[in-house]
Amino acid sequence: MRIEIWAADNLAQTMALLLDGGRIDVFDALGTKLAACQFSKPAFNAPADGAVAAHPFAAARGLADGRPVRFEAFAQSGDRVLAGTAGYKEDQPAPEMKFRTRMILEDADVLVESFVFSLLDAGEEGESA
Repeated sequence: MRIEIWAADNLAQTMALLLDGGRIDVFDALGTKLAACQFSKPAFNAPADGAVAAHPFAAARGLADGRPVRFEAFAQSGDRVLAGTAGYKEDQPAPEMKFRTRMILEDADVLVESFVFSLLDAGEEGESA
């Protein structure tokens, strides 16, 4: 099954609106919460090709020392909306939430390099129905 790009953009915009004013909790491999990063409002740029990129995050404060491996994104209401991979901006395979450093340190600034979510697989674009 394949979703059309215009429909994916519409769905991505709806998802992005859910995250306005929300946050992302970042965890290490053992489940320790390393940081809580607040989304800006609006949280995302306009969708393109079924994906949306977050506006820059303000620096968060590290809650514990550790290497980020996953995230959970929450709406302002507290409802969990998304979950995925987190890591250093140059890690391979590329994480969905990218940080400027490999490690998060307690009480240090936590800087998000980029956060993008997509409703299309990279191979789906350009395929014919």
